[in-house]
Amino acid sequence: MKRLLSLFDYSGTWSKPFLDNGWDVVHWDIKLSELMDINILQDAETVLDMFDTVDGIIAGTPCTEFSASGARWWSQKDLNGDTERAVELVRQTLRIVDLFKPTDPDYDDVFFWAIENPVGRMASLLGLDDPYWFDPYEFAGYNDLSSDDLSRLNSLRLKNGDGITKDDAEFILITNCYTKKTGLWGEFNRKLKKKPIPAIKGNSFGSPLMRLGGKGAKTKEIRSNTPYGFAQAFYEANKDYVLPNVYEVQLSLFY
Repeated sequence: MKRLLSLFDYSGTWSKPFLDNGWDVVHWDIKLSELMDINILQDAETVLDMFDTVDGIIAGTPCTEFSASGARWWSQKDLNGDTERAVELVRQTLRIVDLFKPTDPDYDDVFFWAIENPVGRMASLLGLDDPYWFDPYEFAGYNDLSSDDLSRLNSLRLKNGDGITKDDAEFILITNCYTKKTGLWGEFNRKLKKKPIPAIKGNSFGSPLMRLGGKGAKTKEIRSNTPYGFAQAFYEANKDYVLPNVYEVQLSLFY
């Protein structure tokens, strides 16, 4: 049985297609339990004993300190230490990735890893590059939408953001027909098959996410949830993915 290590995936949406298709999915998120704080994984032996073998790693690392939508608070977060704590979560994720990444030149089995974050400053703070960018609407066609659903979406699209109710906005989000430019960093199959349904404005500014605000914990969770259509496309592209390159082990990643 293939094993997926799913980090910071409280909603379980990104990992659900793997779970539905027989993978052993290990969720690790402090929101599930205080015992699942990624920062307690401080040595390689503990991590290897706990997770044994891993065939894929996905991580929806927290984005509050990185997202461009909150840029006006960056300086404050830099001063109070929030930014450094968020950066350390990504560093810890990269340590775990490096620990499980195959190093045998003859390895020809499945392995991939990916870190998700919206447009912002995560990549620049951590020296990451070459992201895969996507918007949720590009994969909305993976959702099981009825003819009535599609008809309602067409009607809402004609409104061009005017007169969109809260219920309408939630429907747009559920169907993934919205924009939220998001990046993936890692080693994975980038040839995701797109099934786009044109995005719908939730207001005059664009995305229905803007109607949610951003202060409450529930609101932040909704804003950060992985769109299901993308999750399905990612699974289909990576369920059999084999790394094209093998890298040397970095023995000093855990201290």
